[in-house]
Amino acid sequence: MITLYQLHWSHYVEKVRWALDYKGVDWAAVDVDPFTKRQMQHLQCKTTLDSGYELHTVPTIDDKATGSVVGDSSEILAYLERVYPTPALYPAEAVEREEVTRWMLWLDSTLGLAARRLAYTQIALEYPGLLAELFLPRMAGAGDGRNFKGRLAGALIAGVLTRRFRFLHNRADRVFEHLEQCLLTAAQRLSSRDYLVGDRFTAADLTLAALLRPVMVVPFFRDHPRLRRLFDWRATQLQDHRRESHSGYEAVLHDVRRRRGWALSAVSWLPAAKRNDHSTVTRIPTLPTARNDQQPVGRWPVITGFFCYVRLRLTCGLVRTRYP
Repeated sequence: MITLYQLHWSHYVEKVRWALDYKGVDWAAVDVDPFTKRQMQHLQCKTTLDSGYELHTVPTIDDKATGSVVGDSSEILAYLERVYPTPALYPAEAVEREEVTRWMLWLDSTLGLAARRLAYTQIALEYPGLLAELFLPRMAGAGDGRNFKGRLAGALIAGVLTRRFRFLHNRADRVFEHLEQCLLTAAQRLSSRDYLVGDRFTAADLTLAALLRPVMVVPFFRDHPRLRRLFDWRATQLQDHRRESHSGYEAVLHDVRRRRGWALSAVSWLPAAKRNDHSTVTRIPTLPTARNDQQPVGRWPVITGFFCYVRLRLTCGLVRTRYP
């Protein structure tokens, strides 16, 4: 039996759940407190962030059969392939196996990080109460994002996330542009073939399909005319592998937008007339490990985060448009 430590809405966690189901491995999930990670404190497995800090991250698995504890989604998939080799998620040929790993680590470090950052930004700006529903579901009052306590808790959580994931620097870091380039690269790759590597479904395809989940709540990409075939490809993979087609937060945000009649869909510094550079990556880089861009939030995260959140609302550069 494998124990999976998770935040149930995480696209990186969904990547591991999908792999476990694909392998037919017995597993059970433990929902982790997103702030304290107290359920993981006994595990001798921490992730080193880009900032140099080490902390417990999800997903992490504890395989009781082997005594192995493994963190990081791509390392988990590699572990599952070694210990539970059938059905295979990697090609038999060494060159193609290396290519699958290259795609996985690149997607983890580009698509996965940028999609998380922009999806959280959309939720924080459009319906911060949803963050309370995700992060504080058991706290009386705060777990309902529609009431005052839930909205206030959501705004405070949004402030902490603003610091942790650098929402204030989305424009300076060119997050929209880099994610667009990544998605267009994947779309171009799949324009004349069914899979990223070889002629069968691999861990690279699983990674792409799973990590696309938060992109679907970012209208700038969901409505991108050159990405429709990529999203159709994802829908096919979800259907073929019997995965849920919509996340819970995606459905909630859709309902909120539909009732209001608007969404933050336009990016002020990327008007349509200036979106003519559709360059793609010509060669996927070889990375030793996947990046993790989480930042320390300081000693008083709620207080400092709240002011960061107010600043985000004033400077986000996202513009309302009619929805749907």
